[in-house]
Amino acid sequence: MSSSQQLVSFEQQGAIGHIVLDNPPENRINREFYAQLGRSARQALRAGCRAVLIRSAGPDFSLGGDFTEWPSFGTHAAKKERFSFSNGILQMIESLPMPTISAVNGRAFGGGFELALHTDIIVAGAAASFRFPEVTLGVSPLAGGAQRVAERAGRAVATRMVMLSELMTAEEAYRTGIVARVVPDAELQAKAEAMAEQLSKGPTRAHEATKLVISTWSTSGVRAADEVMIGAVVDLLDTRDCRAGVDAAIEAHAAGRPRPDTAFTGE
Repeated sequence: MSSSQQLVSFEQQGAIGHIVLDNPPENRINREFYAQLGRSARQALRAGCRAVLIRSAGPDFSLGGDFTEWPSFGTHAAKKERFSFSNGILQMIESLPMPTISAVNGRAFGGGFELALHTDIIVAGAAASFRFPEVTLGVSPLAGGAQRVAERAGRAVATRMVMLSELMTAEEAYRTGIVARVVPDAELQAKAEAMAEQLSKGPTRAHEATKLVISTWSTSGVRAADEVMIGAVVDLLDTRDCRAGVDAAIEAHAAGRPRPDTAFTGE
């Protein structure tokens, strides 16, 4: 494959960054795919996007890693470097300071599933499905999928999905907390874009704080998240968005009017 082949594209539409996966026929993920994914995420950051939407150009979100490249990793060091590289990009996406959404259509297997799990919100089409097929290759998930399913849905769900390689429907993924919303397949893109639009008009700095608090809870527990929360809220009180929202609320309260919607700037 030529490194110039476009596998992942980025387009800014208003305040939303669209990252489109386009490696037909299965959106298999290899090193170049990850490199372009990372570049797209950095473009969204540099452009000041206030929400990011990741979606597929094909019938499936992604069937996972391109295992045909694995035999070329000749040494232990080469294997470690390759997976450190790809996981670093996924962790960078997970740490973006704006809300991120995955719009999952069709199959999200292996690394494709794991990519979606690194975003804040997964919106799935009704016919979407999720699976970890790694056990059929003699390995375990390579990009943080097991622990992120455990975080969202619990240890038992993660264990059976990984060890038994069970296929999970969109509806079950919703019931277990892996997926935030299930919508008709024909409405997936429109619904995901509407959610991204809503998030992009919100208080972006507050959304960043929410991500930080939840991330801290995930790694260090409730008490640590409480401490981070206090610092984050104190900082938020000085933002332009918070001052505008509070001033409007005080004015409306004094006048006996309903609180108006605030036009947040993300600052």
